[in-house]
Parts: sequence; C-alpha cells; structure tokens
Amino acid sequence: MSDAVATVKTFLDALGRRDMEAVDVLLGPGFRMMVSGGHVFTSPTEFAAFSKGRHKGAKKTTDRYDAIPGDDCTIVYAMGSMAGTWNDDTTFEGVRYIDRFEVAHGKIVDMRVWSDMSEFRPDED
Repeated sequence: MSDAVATVKTFLDALGRRDMEAVDVLLGPGFRMMVSGGHVFTSPTEFAAFSKGRHKGAKKTTDRYDAIPGDDCTIVYAMGSMAGTWNDDTTFEGVRYIDRFEVAHGKIVDMRVWSDMSEFRPDED
C-alpha cells in the first residue's frame, strides 16, 4: 500500500469514527472538499454539519483504492458503497460512491466526492 493510500485510509477510518482531531492532522494547508451538487467545504467538520440536515449517519465500505502518482501530489481514488439512516429513520444501503483525494507531502489537500445518494433520498413533501 502506498503512503498516499495509507493516508487516505487513515483519514476515512477517522472520519467514520467522527474523530475530527485525527482527521485534522491529515489535512494540508488550504484543504478543500467538494461533494455532489457542487457544495464546497474547507473542513470535514463543515461537511458533517451540512450532512446532518440530510441524514443521521452513513458508513462507508471501501472496496478499492487506486493511486496515481504525479510530480506534485498523488491522486487516490476510494470506491465503495454507503449504508445509513435518513433523518426520518428509514435506512439506505448500497449507495455507490467515489472519493478522489489529492495527497501532497503526506497531507490531503483536496477531496472530491461523488455518490448516488440523491437516487436513494426519500421524497420530501
């Protein structure tokens, strides 16, 4: 496993535990996170607050990591599925996701998230 993949795995594990101190240690200067729909955050804590309005929680299961080394950073893709609970207490599972990370000097400086979450979201009346 490459160092960049290990950094991403550690980040995702800490994020799943909601250990924001461990998450923050892995972030580089100017960290930026963009999720489906074009929402941009400068910290995972901002993203967690945003997500509370959508669901009570989600757990990612990563099936695969791919790393692409570059001159200035390594791009790491994490692919898998999510399961969790909506705010109305109904559950979801099998939601596919792809996370793309830029890892430079051992720190995550950019994260992009794509998922099928909107395909599973309950209708809002």
